[in-house]
Amino acid sequence: MKSKASKELFLPDFDVLVNKSPIPLNAELQLIRITVDEDVNIPSMFTLEFAGLDERPLPDIPLIDKPNLFEIGGEITVKLGYHHGKIEPVIIGEITALEPEFHFQLPPSLKVRGYDRRHRLLRGRKTRTFLNKTDSQIATQIAQEAKLTPQVINSKVKHEYVLQANQTDWEFLQARARQIQYEVVVEDKKLFFRPVGNNKPQIMTLTFMDDLLEFYPRVSAMGQVDEITVQGWDPLLKKQKIVGRGRKEVSKMGGKKSGAAQSQKAFSKATGVSISHPIRTQQEADQLANANFNAGVLSFITGEGVCHGRTDLKAGKVIKIDGDRIGKQYRGQYYVTAVNHRLNARTSHYGPGGYYTHFTVQRNAF
Repeated sequence: MKSKASKELFLPDFDVLVNKSPIPLNAELQLIRITVDEDVNIPSMFTLEFAGLDERPLPDIPLIDKPNLFEIGGEITVKLGYHHGKIEPVIIGEITALEPEFHFQLPPSLKVRGYDRRHRLLRGRKTRTFLNKTDSQIATQIAQEAKLTPQVINSKVKHEYVLQANQTDWEFLQARARQIQYEVVVEDKKLFFRPVGNNKPQIMTLTFMDDLLEFYPRVSAMGQVDEITVQGWDPLLKKQKIVGRGRKEVSKMGGKKSGAAQSQKAFSKATGVSISHPIRTQQEADQLANANFNAGVLSFITGEGVCHGRTDLKAGKVIKIDGDRIGKQYRGQYYVTAVNHRLNARTSHYGPGGYYTHFTVQRNAF
């Protein structure tokens, strides 16, 4: 998809809704900075920073004392964009913290923080068992308990016995997802439990010196192995029972040689062994081995970048990095793991006005 960011006038614009209603004009005028952190591994977070424009005496402080505007549990929708383009939502979440600041030389200010609804899965620890369920069925149950609509991809392998041992639902579900190379993402009131999508088509192209302003890739052979072996142990017969092997990438993301293949050529063959999880079936062993292998090889190339603000740049998607001044081997598809939107509404001691998107990526092959 051809980037359109370079055609826009980079004058940032935003809308903030509280419980689906726009914030009052006086609050909008005092909103100086918006930060939204989106991540496939942790709950996404928003921060709204308000700086006072006057010095009204305590306790009559606008925003801080205004009832029913910002309250714990209130729903926040943040929309970002440009005056000459669309303003799109980048997060819908819930307020979890209010941080007023009082300084004798400055007007009172306020930070409003919150998370997407994944934060609900962090409330309380549980010990319980799941019998004869797939991980996707477990995810469905946990989503419904948190009053979220499950959107799951069938993980297929049924587990005879799974223990949630004094864990939050988030810790437990993340651990189950990591084992099978899945990810847990929440968009508004929907919980997605799906395979890591580095084999999906790219959603956009970022071109260096156009809309891509900075890019810092890193290549590391550390931890790269050509095969992962998962071994199951039969405690009754006291012998090895099942062996699963993972050695195939779900996708090389347009590259020719994976990190595993290049490391083998440079150094020698290497095999990783996993015995940290109880394995009861061959399906479990194969699934775990393939997931571990693909998670490892995806860390071969990592990187960070900065571009003009893009609301369509999302964690969990594939993008293409391009540009004549980017080395050929670093051009190509990358899987986005985190996105950070930063919008300064006006020039202040917080920084110049503008909207930029920072991101982190992974790739498994050149």
